[in-house]
Amino acid sequence: SQIKCRFSDSCIINIHTRRQCVSCRLKKCFDIKMRKEWIRTEDEKNLRRLQKLAKEKLKTIDLSNDQKSLITSSIVRRRKKSLITKSTNQELVISPIYRMYHSGFNSILYDEDRTLINNINNVYQLAINKNDYSYINKYTSLTSFLQFINDESIMHESLVNFFKFIPEFKQIDINDKILLIKSNFINIIHLHRMIIYNFQECSNLNQCISKWIGKDFHYQMIRTRQYSNRFMNYPILLKLALAVFIFNVNLSASWDRNQFYEYQNQKILFEYQNYYINILWHYLNYLFDEKEAIKAMEIIVMQILRFQSLMVIIENFVRQCPGYEQFHSLMQSILGLT
Repeated sequence: SQIKCRFSDSCIINIHTRRQCVSCRLKKCFDIKMRKEWIRTEDEKNLRRLQKLAKEKLKTIDLSNDQKSLITSSIVRRRKKSLITKSTNQELVISPIYRMYHSGFNSILYDEDRTLINNINNVYQLAINKNDYSYINKYTSLTSFLQFINDESIMHESLVNFFKFIPEFKQIDINDKILLIKSNFINIIHLHRMIIYNFQECSNLNQCISKWIGKDFHYQMIRTRQYSNRFMNYPILLKLALAVFIFNVNLSASWDRNQFYEYQNQKILFEYQNYYINILWHYLNYLFDEKEAIKAMEIIVMQILRFQSLMVIIENFVRQCPGYEQFHSLMQSILGLT
């Protein structure tokens, strides 16, 4: 009795429109003699969503056995309850920068998810607004690779500032923070850069990269970045992806310099990562239908892996670059020089 049609109780209900009006959908169900007890309660629907989420994540992302054990229903509910409480208590008193309108697809976005996503978006904006990123517009054919790397410390520091706002990142051991930055930044910084520059290519920088490293590398970088253009209207997806991949302890496992990294608490890092995978998955299902949501998740993961391969080329190039000891200390650490 509390559910009402927003129009005239005469909505057309079919496979494409059935989620747009609950009232008319229920009316149609009762008209064809469906029993009331066949309709799921809200609790039953919530449980079904959590079970579905866990299954889809296992299909889409190749997790280790330790990680899989962390996404059982009980862990999801326990982490969700504790972290949502924390997020609500720390909610920023800022008007939402990103207004989310339901696009009529297959899932609703719960208030706790909406609050966390808005908080992520707000703190990201706070972190990036402290810096000027126009340095690339001043590049010429005379700009050196050394200058570019040192200028890039601005971009990397702003991403560090963003993660400092994330409650889960703030709670982990300081040594684990350093290791996560050293092993993951070189791969995820590209998502950050695309958001900063509004998915636009910089012709000045592109010409310089072609000269410094080679035209083929430049072509591969542009091609990889273009996969994210489909998210141009949804930059919050990449911000959530940043929160997912910063907690990855295996992303750079192929690098020799990372095989000796020892984290103080890998289990909690997996748990935090799975929590943000949940949020990202909820948001994808809010924006798209199930098929497109799975495809979007695959694109995000594969894009990071492509960047990882390209960054091996950068790492090798840097090691042969004369004067690399003049690089900014943060960049030396991220590039594996220290």
